[in-house]
Amino acid sequence: MRKTTTAIVGAAFACALSAPVLADAVSDYYKGKTITLYGAAGGGGSYGVYNRVIADHLGRHMPGNPSVVAQFMPGAGGAKCANFLYNAAAKDGSVIAMLLKYVAVQQAIGRKSVKYDVNKFNWLISMEPVHSVVAVWHTAPATTLEGLKQKEVVMGSTGKSSETYIAPTLMNAFIGTKIKVVTGYKGTGAIHLAMESGEIHGRAASFASLTGTRPHWLAEGKVKMVAHSGLYPDKDFPEVPPLKDVVPAEARDVFEFVGSGSTLGRIMAAPPGVPAERVAALRGALEAMAKDPKFLADAKKRKMGVQPRSAVEVEALVKKTMTAPADVIARTKTVMK
Repeated sequence: MRKTTTAIVGAAFACALSAPVLADAVSDYYKGKTITLYGAAGGGGSYGVYNRVIADHLGRHMPGNPSVVAQFMPGAGGAKCANFLYNAAAKDGSVIAMLLKYVAVQQAIGRKSVKYDVNKFNWLISMEPVHSVVAVWHTAPATTLEGLKQKEVVMGSTGKSSETYIAPTLMNAFIGTKIKVVTGYKGTGAIHLAMESGEIHGRAASFASLTGTRPHWLAEGKVKMVAHSGLYPDKDFPEVPPLKDVVPAEARDVFEFVGSGSTLGRIMAAPPGVPAERVAALRGALEAMAKDPKFLADAKKRKMGVQPRSAVEVEALVKKTMTAPADVIARTKTVMK
């Protein structure tokens, strides 16, 4: 009994010591280092604003207080950055990324550009849901949903894996709109410039990319919002209907499947293979940052939404997307060639 008791006490003592030892090791690792925060969208849109603000605040919540720098890797509708994070990024906790909301949907439908597995990312947090709005310039040939069924409008896109392509393509297939999608733009910033110059008529992208970078468009009535990608009415623009509510009943499940990405929103991840204690530190730091009055004040000033979901919640949402009914995935895939 004495030997057994001694062994138990010794094990408990070792466990008690392990937490501070691990914390010290994480702090020692990050001290003097730089964390690179990649963005899957261009630096000129709402994702660019969000990543820069996170880079300004995250370091002081991390053990060792590392520097944090924002970099941007747009392309292939977000797949370029996700592929990099999964396959090429350092797996030591020094690289993280904010990925686009359809990262799971794109894998589920078997997009060829996908070279990652969402089940193996180290999910860190979702900073907020992202409801993308289909918005057209006020002088476009059509500025209403009914009008879009009658006249062609041109919308800019960053690539086939992004909201900028997915929403108008689904609208054409299931609602009968006549939207011409032009791909190749490097982020919503470039798309907005093309709208201002008259090169294109509209875009399907986050509402925050309007409030954060072009608030005067809304104030001056420069754009007309037609519909949005979320699953429910949005308190910020209650008059704009969710796409799932304006499609034929037989197509609603497809829009609900795709709309799940809006709930995932601004999701952040580390590559597979990062040591567990560093993943835990990143998660804890991001959750603490999301409650920090200084960060929240900065976010409010930049018109950024903050409605965080934990890594556990993100993982559950990703799993739900990946296990959607096979017929829904197949019908979506047929349209999203």
